[in-house]
Amino acid sequence: MLKLPAAVLLLALLALPQGVRANGADLPPEIVLQGFIKAEDGGLHQLVRIPLVFLQPFALPKRGPGYLDLAKMDAILRQAAAAAARQIELREDGVPLAPTVRHARISLLSDRSFQSYDAALAHLASPPLPVETNLFWNQGFFDAEIEYPLKSPDARISIRTNVMPGLGLRVKLQLEFLQEGKPPRHYVLSGGSGWVALDPRWYEAAWLFARDGFIAALSIERFMFLLCLLAPFRQWRGLLALVLALSALQALTLTSVAAGLIASTRWLAELAGVGGAGVTLLLAIGNFGAPHLRRRWLPAGAVGALGGFALGSMLAELGQLAGAHSFIAAFSFNFGVVLAELVGAALAFALMRLLFARVLGSPLGVVVVSAVLGHQAWHWMLDRAHGLEHELEHAGHAGLRYALTIALLCLLPALVFGSWAWRGLRRYDGAPLPSLLAKSHDGKTARDS
Repeated sequence: MLKLPAAVLLLALLALPQGVRANGADLPPEIVLQGFIKAEDGGLHQLVRIPLVFLQPFALPKRGPGYLDLAKMDAILRQAAAAAARQIELREDGVPLAPTVRHARISLLSDRSFQSYDAALAHLASPPLPVETNLFWNQGFFDAEIEYPLKSPDARISIRTNVMPGLGLRVKLQLEFLQEGKPPRHYVLSGGSGWVALDPRWYEAAWLFARDGFIAALSIERFMFLLCLLAPFRQWRGLLALVLALSALQALTLTSVAAGLIASTRWLAELAGVGGAGVTLLLAIGNFGAPHLRRRWLPAGAVGALGGFALGSMLAELGQLAGAHSFIAAFSFNFGVVLAELVGAALAFALMRLLFARVLGSPLGVVVVSAVLGHQAWHWMLDRAHGLEHELEHAGHAGLRYALTIALLCLLPALVFGSWAWRGLRRYDGAPLPSLLAKSHDGKTARDS
């Protein structure tokens, strides 16, 4: 009976390394695949280069201390090429294309033929490595040429990468798409990125970027900020103007970063997170008194201006998918972001009114919601501050000065908006809900405290 637990423990220890390898723990942090796609001779040619480490599941034949047995590789290489065609899928006008493997071979780490399409094609057609070559099983490349029949040379080609989806962003496919009479397009696609049109139409680019902008702007932190921002007020018109101003300042920073006018750094992204949490905490504290809507234009504008840094980096990464429609893509992304802000604000406003009307009542509801969200914002701010401190240590004095200068310049429009709103937007300044903690002597809410 005493031996049974020891045996179970031994089996678990023996199985543990296998589970680790299955999860990709023995793979490098980033694995880069290379590829070319070109339409010619009535078909589509795909050339792909994959690190040999990906061929572990095929049990490559070995000899000696771990060298590949190149004399026994032909059948396995064909299987690996067929698997690559299944994991890097192509479609013509939405219809899956049937792959045919033309060539498959092993290459040395020192081989540089995949720097161009013509060199890679010639390399794949050249004789294979001599069978006596000493090449370790994980220190080379697997190269393949795969051909697809095309019904029309003007067809729209889309691609989906599904190479080891469990590794996610660790897998990158560097792809060059070649079309006759058009400049080559370069892509860096992550594993499991979904279907991507290599030469999208304008409405495809518009839908893709509007959808991604909407999703990118939806976050728990931003929804918490909107709840604290809108909770004490009951008139939607003034709140709508406030959210639109926030979105405008955010779009200004976002577009500047995506266009390269502002070099985005991780330092600025972390600063935006800390700033958003800090403003949320201050708004939650202010809700305990008698909040003033016009005074909230400045903090809302600051959050919008800083929030554009992270969103601008996302738009810059997505720019490769715009094809020839860069302006439409940028406009659509901003439209999606603004729509997400408006939807989030409307949802926050409706939830607050429902909660105050059916559960807690207006004064108590503002206090409870602000206390809960302020507590969460405090922890959120501390967590983000650690990330900001880490980035500051690696930024250097020059990077720190640049990031600080850019942040201050982006906050200037928020300051102008805040000053203008305080002086000129009295008609939008709706009365706040009654507060438990701020009452005048005659029992009325002190609106201007």
